[in-house]
Amino acid sequence: MFRALRFGAGAAAAAGSAAMTYTYMTTTAEQRRERGMFAALPHAYAQELAGFLEKARFSGPLPPAIARCRFNELMPQPLNPQFKVCVVEFNVPGAKNGGTDKGANGHRVDSIPIANGVIKTGNSCEIVKYYDTKHDEFAKYVQKFDALIVRINPGQLSQGTMPGTQERFDSLMNDMLKKGKLVWSSPDVQTKMGAKDALVGIKNLSCGLEDTFAYYSADDLESGFKKTCAFQPRVIKQNRGSAGEGIWLVWLQDKEYCKNFGDATLSDSDKLKLIEMNDNHVEYHTVKEFITFCVDGPDAEGAGEWKSTFPGKYLEGGKEAGGQLVDQRFCPRISEGEVRMLMVGPVLQMIIHKKPEGGLSAVGGNSAYTYYKPGSPEYAGLEADFVTRDIPLLMKALDIENDPLPILWTGDFIPVDGKEPGTTEYVVGEFNCSCVGISKFQAVCGGEKTLADVSDADYFDACELTDLMGTTAIKMLDERKKFSSGGNFIQSDARTPWRRTTGPQSDATPSRGSDGDSKNPQRALPARVTAAARG
Repeated sequence: MFRALRFGAGAAAAAGSAAMTYTYMTTTAEQRRERGMFAALPHAYAQELAGFLEKARFSGPLPPAIARCRFNELMPQPLNPQFKVCVVEFNVPGAKNGGTDKGANGHRVDSIPIANGVIKTGNSCEIVKYYDTKHDEFAKYVQKFDALIVRINPGQLSQGTMPGTQERFDSLMNDMLKKGKLVWSSPDVQTKMGAKDALVGIKNLSCGLEDTFAYYSADDLESGFKKTCAFQPRVIKQNRGSAGEGIWLVWLQDKEYCKNFGDATLSDSDKLKLIEMNDNHVEYHTVKEFITFCVDGPDAEGAGEWKSTFPGKYLEGGKEAGGQLVDQRFCPRISEGEVRMLMVGPVLQMIIHKKPEGGLSAVGGNSAYTYYKPGSPEYAGLEADFVTRDIPLLMKALDIENDPLPILWTGDFIPVDGKEPGTTEYVVGEFNCSCVGISKFQAVCGGEKTLADVSDADYFDACELTDLMGTTAIKMLDERKKFSSGGNFIQSDARTPWRRTTGPQSDATPSRGSDGDSKNPQRALPARVTAAARG
């Protein structure tokens, strides 16, 4: 880990001693007695080695014995990083912990592991807070970074902030991109790939559905929906929300579907059966009531009585504010479950099958999860098609081919009958790329817990993902240098499988252990770091 450690004979012992020292530093005498720890480790020796580790700085990637240790706080920054990266957070003014995505320390629970994933590669990574009241100070401070990993939930920059905060932040991120920096995810990627109408952009690709439509006004919704729902069952998706709220499965009641699209148009009084996918509850309404709810909400005149706990008004604010509805055909094999491709840049990290329990929706606690590694035969065809062929095509179709792929994103796929009898193909149900959470870390957010409360099993499992994020971020920065003349490095990366390797908080000022002040020789380890070596 550090320059003073030599690897060769005795390397494992040195690394093991370092790991024991980290653990010693962060446990009380009572905890050590209870766990039977360090019975043979002299107190003086542990303190001496701890003092050395606090002052030392390292160059290059960490050796595996140290990288596989547990770190509940930000690791020390390396001596000579090739790249400087930062994780950007935002705390909602007045909200407990700074938002429901935060732990008791005010951080997203996954932010520290993400930053440490970069540090383990031998590159630096700070955690920097954005404040709407200190925009200029923030803008000046982040100029030194080669890349920014933005971990701000959609909509948070509009909660309790000055007017125009989101626009100023997006403008700054776009300026960073123009200077050759990388931003994950860029404003364009969030808008063009993360919004539901991305499904319209890819409707002519093999992973899309050709009869996909987007509505941005009440007139568009009324004329379009009355035609599509007269032809076949539909799925109507709002742009906002991430837990199935405002996603409606729609069937025509007491009336036959027309034979060909456009042969018929529904009337206001035609009846519909609706299921909202957040909780699978069923409602029955007329076409007029459904359209009124979507445009003006449940309390509007003519909306009828609604059971949904969410307010409708899906077009509110217009397209610029994210007001939109997407209309797709209903794929009945969704009852078999969705297949999530968990992506880190162009690299597939995990395949997750989400099978609904007790309904048609594979959302939240309503699903059973099965995990598959890349290369699993069950989804070999989907993996080959999506990772190798479709990613460059969809980026071109969405007009984001010159932006970096999100550092963490997902594509959710629905099975459909293939062209050949007995075969299965997959179509995209949605992309998530704005601020995808890492579930085994985020499971402890929102209350009094922090990263230290995540179990060892969940911690090390989730760190496989954050460590891959670190190595992939550095690979993408390397590629940016190679293609700095304007070549399309994203498509090149997406076509070429990468060999996967395991690899400060700041309020616009460097904190202890940051690389912001090269004249400060102190490199103290954070007080709550733990490092219990695995295996």
